[in-house]
Amino acid sequence: MYAASSSVCFTEAVSAAALAYMANTSSIDRLNIMAQESYGRALAGMMVAMSKKDTATSDETLAAVAALSVYEGISGRKSRGEPFTLHRLGMSTILKLRGPDQFRTRFGRDVFVTINRFLLWKDLQEGRRPTLGLADWPVGLHSNPTVESSARIAVRVADVCGRTREAAEVAHSDRDSGWMQRLEILIQDALDLNQEVQEQLDNPPKDWRWWSLPVLCRKASASNKDSKSNDSDDGQSSSATIPSRIDIYPSPTIATHWNTVRGNHLAIFSAFRTLSFLTRQCPSFVSPALPSLADLHKMLNATITDICASIVFLVGDVDASGTLSDTGTRIQGGHVLALIWVLHLMCGSDGLKPGLKAWMLKVLARLGTAGGVRQALDLRRLHSESTPSKP
Repeated sequence: MYAASSSVCFTEAVSAAALAYMANTSSIDRLNIMAQESYGRALAGMMVAMSKKDTATSDETLAAVAALSVYEGISGRKSRGEPFTLHRLGMSTILKLRGPDQFRTRFGRDVFVTINRFLLWKDLQEGRRPTLGLADWPVGLHSNPTVESSARIAVRVADVCGRTREAAEVAHSDRDSGWMQRLEILIQDALDLNQEVQEQLDNPPKDWRWWSLPVLCRKASASNKDSKSNDSDDGQSSSATIPSRIDIYPSPTIATHWNTVRGNHLAIFSAFRTLSFLTRQCPSFVSPALPSLADLHKMLNATITDICASIVFLVGDVDASGTLSDTGTRIQGGHVLALIWVLHLMCGSDGLKPGLKAWMLKVLARLGTAGGVRQALDLRRLHSESTPSKP
């Protein structure tokens, strides 16, 4: 029956994610066992739901797959080499099969928006074309025009990053006669997108703007609390560099939005670096002017600085009035995942100063403990073991 498949699957998947979170933020071991039991029941229900035509693409089935993906991140059960959207294929397949009818209800639209965001994070992280293109969702899907514009730009950024990766893969082997022409178009698209993203950041709506506080070293270090027991193995904790300022936003949701936009910028910078390498391999190639490596380094550092300046606010060590807190408040789940994603991008950036990276590792440790998302600890270990970036 329907109630015995997709509805039960959704309920159990949500329970698994919630129980895993409570287990991570408490000392009750039994909760972990309960979470795993709910996860098992959710998978069993998923198999039943997916085997029936009337439930395979239902709202409950789709939401259940999304909840299972969230559970994987919270529990940290899967390989740290597979961060974000472990159930990507299942979610994208269901979304495509649902077609335009899914946008008729508020629930259908909201689920699509949430899942598409997760899919884009994964696409941008891997440098692949977007799993879902602009043709897969209608104009005006987001109620806020700023969010709508940013989401559509993110899809185009993923497309440019994917095309850049494809161009690099054939640069020394299967290059055809049209390769240079496609490369020229790709470079111009990347330059145009970089300008659009920068214009978004330079001209936010009046009620979406942020303001800055100077850092007081003693109090700013509050963003490192809850991570002391977890940073002894990264070998860099003693040299952590506190960000040079704290930015205050109207709300954590708005701060998360702008950091997602800045994440798009980081992806474009990575594409620029690859495109610069490709053009240097073709002395006869005349292309639109890409940023020099020195300018690219400055742009990268400026974007990373802006993201880091938001983190003390996002983790609750300072509120929207600029009042510093000695206790902090727990960052909400959706904001935790977005912050983990952008920290993952930053920690993997070339030329990141070791002291700043050490501070980011401390933040990941906090998100994995007080934030309750074990994937943050997995990624922290991954980046602690990676070769230090050259300053």
